[in-house]
Amino acid sequence: MVRLLWPTGVPQDEIDIDATKLPGGKTGNGELALKELDRRGSSCPTLFAWDGKQYRFVSDVIGAAVVGHWVSPTATNQNDPDEWIKVDGEQLRARNGLLSLRFGEPMEEVNYIDQLRLVSVDHPAGTEVYPDERFLSERPFASGKTVAVSDARPVAGAWDDGGHDVRELLADKDHRYVRDFTNLSYAGFANLHTLTLDLGTWSPARPLRLLMDGYIEYFSASSMYAAWQAGMQPIPPRVDVEMPDGSWKRVIRDMGFPAGLPRTIVVDLTGKLPPGARKIRITTNLQIYWDRIRVDNGPDAALDVRQTEVPLAMANLAFRGYPKQIEGSTPGDLTYDYSRISATGPFLWARGVYTRYGDVTPLLEKVDNRYVIFGTGEEIDAEFSAAELPALPAGWTRDYFFYANGFVKDMDYWEEAPFTVGPMPFHAMSRYPYPANEQYPHAPGADRYWLEWNTRYESGNRRQRWEFDYRSAREVPNDKE
Repeated sequence: MVRLLWPTGVPQDEIDIDATKLPGGKTGNGELALKELDRRGSSCPTLFAWDGKQYRFVSDVIGAAVVGHWVSPTATNQNDPDEWIKVDGEQLRARNGLLSLRFGEPMEEVNYIDQLRLVSVDHPAGTEVYPDERFLSERPFASGKTVAVSDARPVAGAWDDGGHDVRELLADKDHRYVRDFTNLSYAGFANLHTLTLDLGTWSPARPLRLLMDGYIEYFSASSMYAAWQAGMQPIPPRVDVEMPDGSWKRVIRDMGFPAGLPRTIVVDLTGKLPPGARKIRITTNLQIYWDRIRVDNGPDAALDVRQTEVPLAMANLAFRGYPKQIEGSTPGDLTYDYSRISATGPFLWARGVYTRYGDVTPLLEKVDNRYVIFGTGEEIDAEFSAAELPALPAGWTRDYFFYANGFVKDMDYWEEAPFTVGPMPFHAMSRYPYPANEQYPHAPGADRYWLEWNTRYESGNRRQRWEFDYRSAREVPNDKE
């Protein structure tokens, strides 16, 4: 058997190998050609919700919270450590008075989860609600505030980069995507391409918003660095508007994009277009797949929304395994079958100290840098109490917003410290890796947190002995034995 670890961090085992072709074999030339598996090595933690019959996949979460992607020899990415995810009311049903969510790692990352929350969002049946969440490349990040719309309608026209009419493709959320671009050899990158939309007639007296359903095939740390070496920079979606004289004017430098697998983002165009303008053009060089795009120009419906915090009743950390991954006809359009879970998977552990299994509820109640630290195949079973939720008014419906706050670290060669749990990220750090004059905070009780909660050591694939230094929050070699 031959075990490989590719530069992207993807491990691969090859079993049926002709030994004569290996270096030192009795015959042959000692050369063996092996092809790298085309699969993801890492993914954001995923969310499943109990719908009354089964746990159903919702989406991945905190994709923008990844730390330590080297994007050049002198810079790493900016991370956004929290995200709100909409859970449709039909996806989440109470069981024994509890709303049950599973939040786990199906691939190969370290997750540092600081807080989990759930909010019920009640609204008239004729309106839709979404959190203001998008992947933005730099601060200020999306607000997370609730957006309520009441007049969503299809765009009047849509044309891809080649000028083909794609309005029909964007009319319904059906996993038929606009995919007119050419993928480059750097994962997540494509040729520079445009999508032109005709918004139809609209009134400047009311909010103007785009509701955009889609997903992104993420770039990796390796592909980001390789693109930099080739002189290429990621271009997040930018928006230009067609002016009365036929020229185009930039109105949004970075409109954001879905932070992972399929979801809805809201792009606010209010006050950004001149009255009477109809056509906008979205330009990017990223692999973003749009499924449905609608326009809302109705009155602001946020005043008719009622939000109620659903308290976290209990949270338990355990090894769960790997739900079956199902890929659609478009690459990267993933879902998961929670009823089919494997106890093993082709993934590695980062070396270091993780949070012990069992009840972790106290660690998830507030943002305080006291994380639930878990890795591949593990998940948090989070149960929220529905006992105090108010009754729904007649003609209203209920959805939920799930909130996660924390950080994520990939196992990629061009990630900072990719194969160890430490150094620990923290909310006040200026960047990751943080400079020598910054340290993981040692507030009162910090040592107790480490000694009582983080007692599970994983050695990874290294034979050298390591130990955890609690003052620096890093793994260091132990050569005493």
